[in-house]
Amino acid sequence: MNYSQTAKDVRADQDALFELFERIEAFLRRLDTYTEATPIQGMADTISAIMVEVLNILAITTKEIKQGRMSKSLLKRIKLC
Repeated sequence: MNYSQTAKDVRADQDALFELFERIEAFLRRLDTYTEATPIQGMADTISAIMVEVLNILAITTKEIKQGRMSKSLLKRIKLC
């Protein structure tokens, strides 16, 4: 692999990571709306489930980055595309 291809791969990884964080940010902004209302048990359960999924996404992303495999396929795998 040449340096040019490596640079392109790094840039693609950075772009995918940036997109992931933008989507998580938008998701959490929508979630903020739910937390402003007086929570009922069902809503509290839903908010908890959403936060668990966000943490799962961050864990998967961290693992992929450490293994050097961040890509659009990761975004598809965690269903953000």
